Amino acid sequence: MNKRNGYILLGMLLFFTFIGLSSSITVLEQDTRLKRFSEEDLRQNLGAIRRGIDLYRYKYGTGATPLETALSTGNVEQVVAELTSKNFVRSGVATGTVPWHKTPRNWRIINNYIKNPSFEIDDGSLPMVEVGTWRGNFTAGDGVPDCWALSSTGAEQHIMLNDIATYVISFWARAVTATSRARVRVWKINPADGLACDLTADEKGWKRYFGYFHVGTVPAAIRLELVQAGTTSNDTVYIDGMMLEKWLPPPGTPAVVPPSPSAWTHDYTITPLATESAQQQRLFKEMIPQGANPASFSWWFQW
Repeated sequence: MNKRNGYILLGMLLFFTFIGLSSSITVLEQDTRLKRFSEEDLRQNLGAIRRGIDLYRYKYGTGATPLETALSTGNVEQVVAELTSKNFVRSGVATGTVPWHKTPRNWRIINNYIKNPSFEIDDGSLPMVEVGTWRGNFTAGDGVPDCWALSSTGAEQHIMLNDIATYVISFWARAVTATSRARVRVWKINPADGLACDLTADEKGWKRYFGYFHVGTVPAAIRLELVQAGTTSNDTVYIDGMMLEKWLPPPGTPAVVPPSPSAWTHDYTITPLATESAQQQRLFKEMIPQGANPASFSWWFQW
């Protein structure tokens, strides 16, 4: 009789344990569904923004319209307001816990301050850019990319920055030989603070290099310099996909996280803040500098 009662108690214990675990699993499933719904909603809204911009350009062209001005200055509120006023997107397109017109915002525009960053345009079609007495190249078909100028050691571009901030410079590079070297340097020329960032590309596989510097006085003119630094005349390094952006970490980023680049964009891109961490996680797994302490980057992998 006692043995039978023991089996009954054990059975009841297993039954209620199963019920409890089932409830926990249900809660986890519901939580996962909510997260997936939120991410899917953000993707749809991001797609709506991009389609809206495409429709706007299709109808009005790509000149200096209010939309283009807003995009070039990073004014996300003006972008959404302009698209909404033309009925290209619905007014509630930026969903989430915080409306787009409040702070913090759901959306962020990432600008690439480098003109012709992949050296692909050489038809004189880019707008004239002058920084002080410096002018880039705008002669079509001469073999020198628009907005760049050749120097005795490589190439350069001058850029004017108008925001006090930390800036991140990044680029893709591949060295052809074991002695091939290329240096990408940023010089502050107004005010004349000297060398702000110095990066060396020397690996034979394609790799994205990056560094950062701070601008404390504006307007500030900088010189972006590409230098061949190999030891023999046949040394070659291919450089592509350059990017200079203002460091705007996602909300909640710990102060110890070093400035790092976003996903590459040619001119500018619009991204939802809620997915910034996921984008950076995928990006940084292959970008942690050799010899660096991974713990300082660990925040990006907690998505």
